[in-house]
Amino acid sequence: MHLADSVWAAIERHLFADSRGQRFGKPRVGRWYDFTRIPGRARSHTRRAKWETFRLHGTLSGHRQAYTGADGRFFQPRAMRPVPAPGGCWWSHEGSLVMVFTGLGAGDLALPVRLPASPSNQPILDHHLSDPDRWHKVDLVRRRDPVAAGGWRYEAHLMVLTTPYVSPGTARRRATAARESAGRKAGVDVNVSNVTVASHENGEDLRITRIERYAGDGEDTRRRAAKKRRRERALERSRRAANPGQYHLSRRQQERAQRRADAGRPPQAVIPKGPRKSRSDGKALQAYRDRLSRSYRRGRAALAAEAASTAQAKRDHARRIAGAIVLRHGLRPAVEECSLSAWARRWGRSLHAFSPGMLLTAIQREAVATATQACLSGGLLRASTRTTALSQHCLCGRRVEKTLTDRVHRCPLCGLVGDRDAVSATLAAHLVFMDPADPSTAAVDFFAAGASLQCPATREILRNTLELAAPGRQDAPSESTAPTALDGSSAGDTWRTPSAAAMVARRNVGTALRPTPDETVPCGRTTPDRARMRTDLSPPRGNKLPSLRDSS
Repeated sequence: MHLADSVWAAIERHLFADSRGQRFGKPRVGRWYDFTRIPGRARSHTRRAKWETFRLHGTLSGHRQAYTGADGRFFQPRAMRPVPAPGGCWWSHEGSLVMVFTGLGAGDLALPVRLPASPSNQPILDHHLSDPDRWHKVDLVRRRDPVAAGGWRYEAHLMVLTTPYVSPGTARRRATAARESAGRKAGVDVNVSNVTVASHENGEDLRITRIERYAGDGEDTRRRAAKKRRRERALERSRRAANPGQYHLSRRQQERAQRRADAGRPPQAVIPKGPRKSRSDGKALQAYRDRLSRSYRRGRAALAAEAASTAQAKRDHARRIAGAIVLRHGLRPAVEECSLSAWARRWGRSLHAFSPGMLLTAIQREAVATATQACLSGGLLRASTRTTALSQHCLCGRRVEKTLTDRVHRCPLCGLVGDRDAVSATLAAHLVFMDPADPSTAAVDFFAAGASLQCPATREILRNTLELAAPGRQDAPSESTAPTALDGSSAGDTWRTPSAAAMVARRNVGTALRPTPDETVPCGRTTPDRARMRTDLSPPRGNKLPSLRDSS
């Protein structure tokens, strides 16, 4: 019944409107391949010894006692020991942890539980498993694993009614951030391939930090893309070899078969390389329910596992960067509300390589978690671009019109000169909100911004950002759009346009290994702007942030 309840929940959201008067879309029937979870019914916390379907019995202390060696170290053997049924019932079992499935014809099925044995995981186990009264329900889950039998690994996921685990180091960092940076006001300027953060405290002590891709990320991205393409081609060859009747022969294969037939030689079995056989309207004659070999299933699982590993590595790195940003710039950064989905339609490859949306989400979560620990208010504030227009104003309040090509801010009134992104982030740090939940109520406090401009250190810090400003369109594609470009860092070939006076677009993701196809520079060399690293914009003080890099 618990599985039927989950199905009805999706149908109910479609049939009936919620409290806001909105309804969800029509549920769709998915593939069996996507069916990866059987939800369990939650236990009763009001009546003792009532936990239907899948039940977890035992205690963490009993499990450690059963698997502690003579040297006092906790271990988990390759083959877990069977857990015998207790004399009375499973509710009185206090030994090693065991998952019990009831209602079977042959009696209860008891499966021993395997826990992480590394010392670094023991505090996490203590936090979640020390109190059995907080255990809520168990879901049966399968996930793709290329090394497991059949390509799937089956697990039991336990839901615990408790707060997320926070390591002692993270708790100390958040306490330090709440103590030292709670009074700072921060602003964030987001671009396709970099994020600039600026903050101040009562108009003084301006700090500016820029996060960009690491210089070696281009080569890493190309290597991962090439490896992914090789695996995809191998999967396609395997599918065609197992289902030759669903594909046409290529033109070359047809000509070769005709020559063999003309010569009186027997036909040769080949893997068809032509398109899939389809009807006149373009739909395949047979749906994609092909016969798949074991190597195909293993390769598909390996491809999915590597993609999940890469995504997890990017999320972990974004979380570390977000922790350093909140520690240095405060708990309530403000950012202009922009549509990353609209950027993805034009600069999808560069946006995917840098993932600024993932970094903003990590900053939001870290700011909220830090503020919650210190009983303060925190989180990312979003401002409407129509009411602020940060890139078109100066700190003195003068409107300075700039095109996308202009990367240097020059105010004719006050004489302020600095990098465009840094000035926009500094203005975002002076935003005020009538309603923090409504982006349209945001406005720039030009009085406070002008007062901070009177500080000599502010002008000097913003002037120091000029070394990172260069001609080019920041919001235009940062690389050549030739068909051979592999990613947002470099290109796949090295031809050049005949014009010797072509202007090179500004590079903002690190260093280049070789020129892009549309550049005109001496053979084999990068331009000076592309050969320079860009990391932190502020003077070397305090905690210096590492450059954003996917280290997967």
